[in-house]
Amino acid sequence: MVAKINPDATVIPDKAEVWLILKQDVPGNNIAAKIPTNATDDPGAKDWEFSGLIDDKKGIPLDPSGEVKEYDAFGHPSFRIKFRKGKLKSGFTALEYNSVTRKVVLPGSTPDKLGIPKDVQIYVLYRYVDEDITRVWVALRPALAELKSHGGIVDGELSFAEITVHHTADANGDVFKYLDSSTDDDVTKTFTIGAGVTAYTATVGDDTTASLTAKTAYALQSAMRDLESVQALDAPGVTVEGPDGGPLVATFTGPVPAVSATGTGGTVTVS
Repeated sequence: MVAKINPDATVIPDKAEVWLILKQDVPGNNIAAKIPTNATDDPGAKDWEFSGLIDDKKGIPLDPSGEVKEYDAFGHPSFRIKFRKGKLKSGFTALEYNSVTRKVVLPGSTPDKLGIPKDVQIYVLYRYVDEDITRVWVALRPALAELKSHGGIVDGELSFAEITVHHTADANGDVFKYLDSSTDDDVTKTFTIGAGVTAYTATVGDDTTASLTAKTAYALQSAMRDLESVQALDAPGVTVEGPDGGPLVATFTGPVPAVSATGTGGTVTVS
């Protein structure tokens, strides 16, 4: 297979925004209720607060780190290597001192007070645009917002506040929910294959696949890509992922007619 080069898959952001919510303003830490449906949705509609101008030269830095442990044996250096204690930090440099940034920059006991650095836990939403594609990262867990440095008050100089966000992962090891406007119209369907199924077919609209005996993502993906209704979508039409035996998750690159499946020896459900 010849690898394809796709310059459009590179990312050169033209603008970026930082939106915040304090941990205590997310009841029950139910951040799922605050995640926009689409990348182009206004975060303010779900109670996110816009931080204002950020330093475009520093942008939104990412700092991944961890420990690499090497195991040696006589005559076999580094015969096995493990990675552990993975960490991820992000951040931004705020150029505005407004009602939002005051919540993380030396906040006091009341809005009209300044205090010493303290433990401020936030959810952060990063939104950036590359030409006509908008992408959004939403932190899945509250994170410490550390005031790393402050520009102070200097005659004729721009004041700034450099914030480092210390992330932790959820139970699945995930840090952010990712939204992409280029895939906002994607449709996801889950095929759950009963244990007794010996063969099955998948139907998209009026088109039905050949009978499938292999309960693998590759088999289902290949069969559905042969359907005219799937070929009419943007390439590749559909991508299927999941373990052998299912559940198999099919992502179509656009709206599709009804999707169903029929099994022999058992039931295949599509949801």
